[in-house]
Amino acid sequence: MIGWGVIGVGDVTEVKAAPEIFRAPDSDVVHVMRRDADKARDFAERHGVLRWSTDARAVIDDPDVTAVYVATPTATHAEYAIAALEAGKHVLVEKPMAMSSVECRRMVEAADAADGRLWVAYYRRALPRFDRIRELLGAGTLGRLLSVQTTWRKPADFTGWRWDPQVNRGGEFYETACHTLDVLDHLLGPASAAAGTVSSDGHAVAATYRFGDVVASGSWAFGTPDGLEETVIAGEKGTLSFASFSPTPIRVVRRDLSEGESTQLYEVSDPPHVHGPLVATILDELRGTGRCPSTGRTALRTAELMDAILEP
Repeated sequence: MIGWGVIGVGDVTEVKAAPEIFRAPDSDVVHVMRRDADKARDFAERHGVLRWSTDARAVIDDPDVTAVYVATPTATHAEYAIAALEAGKHVLVEKPMAMSSVECRRMVEAADAADGRLWVAYYRRALPRFDRIRELLGAGTLGRLLSVQTTWRKPADFTGWRWDPQVNRGGEFYETACHTLDVLDHLLGPASAAAGTVSSDGHAVAATYRFGDVVASGSWAFGTPDGLEETVIAGEKGTLSFASFSPTPIRVVRRDLSEGESTQLYEVSDPPHVHGPLVATILDELRGTGRCPSTGRTALRTAELMDAILEP
């Protein structure tokens, strides 16, 4: 039996990574933790989990726990993940992987030393709509790829933990842009030659980087009156546009010399619990029948890219 312990049962574990996605004939959530005892008990009772605690160490030391899911704010990811790995557990940790690539590297080293598995919840690597994008690119739909451009602007009131430097580094950019940068790594390969510039208050970020010979750039602005979130991959035969944060249709525009311009939309919905497909790959890996596409090493690359942008 694959026994899961969850450290930090808050909003993410209610919606995106609910206990249901860990449940199978050979897998179940056996222990959950939250610092607020009433909320920990309530979560356990509503989701049918037998044990709950206010102490992360109790989850880590539970002999029935095979793997620990760390779903706390970013500042505690490294601490809990390393402790669990050193205790002989496998670990799935929320994104961003940690507060810096230095912490991420320590986590990878701890996994290697313990011969444990370390995965990061960059769940887009397993979502069906990004599988469809990989298929379209792999089929040569856009021809030779030339560039990638990400644009994201949104209203913001700059309150909450995402803007608290004690628990999160780099404001909302650090918590959210990593999703797009990680999935581009998945689609196009590792990034290189990264550089960035950040406004003095952290409300705006601009960056350049490349994926092989494909040049790329992005701009993020928080506190604008309107919103737009889009990534456009351009090639010699056409463009492909997608949103990272909502299952809007994938849009492919192609131009043919004989037939002119054509537009095709690909509608691929997300599952009710978006972490589900990624967790399914983790369960397969633990069974010895597959591999998870989001590992400590792939997430370390994303962390190094984020560092290069924020600390030019």
